[in-house]
Amino acid sequence: MVEFEKIYLEQREKIFRVCAVILRDNGLAEDAMQETFYKALRRYGRFRGKSNVRTWLTSIAVNECRDRLRKKSSYETPSEDVDILSYNQDNIDSRLSVAEAVRSLPEQLREVVVLYYYQEFTHKEIAEILGLSVPNVAYRLRTAKLKLRDFLGEDDYE
Repeated sequence: MVEFEKIYLEQREKIFRVCAVILRDNGLAEDAMQETFYKALRRYGRFRGKSNVRTWLTSIAVNECRDRLRKKSSYETPSEDVDILSYNQDNIDSRLSVAEAVRSLPEQLREVVVLYYYQEFTHKEIAEILGLSVPNVAYRLRTAKLKLRDFLGEDDYE
């Protein structure tokens, strides 16, 4: 159990951020994160190490969030207190517009953006987490970039 406690302490913030972006609510994200670790603890004895622990936990978290969204079909307006940005910039307005742009993306695109840019997973790891092909991940990232570029009104958004 000490090993799992270490994993929890190392990964909880990253898993929370994934849940917060998908669910768009810090309270729901906290619940989803806790449920993710509960499920992971129950299954930990069966974890074979085919993927790294972070990828495995993120996959559980994404599925937990999807289940919660399905159960709550009439979802409320996104919470403005969700802090999905983990990078430093001096311009707060810029950070807020990027966060707003990311939150405005459809769920499928928002997931790949968060996993790639904020969680720094590779295309292959994202494909494994979401159960997609690597080309599909690349396609979703390209589509998300175009939508973000339109939203932000920038020609050079990367």
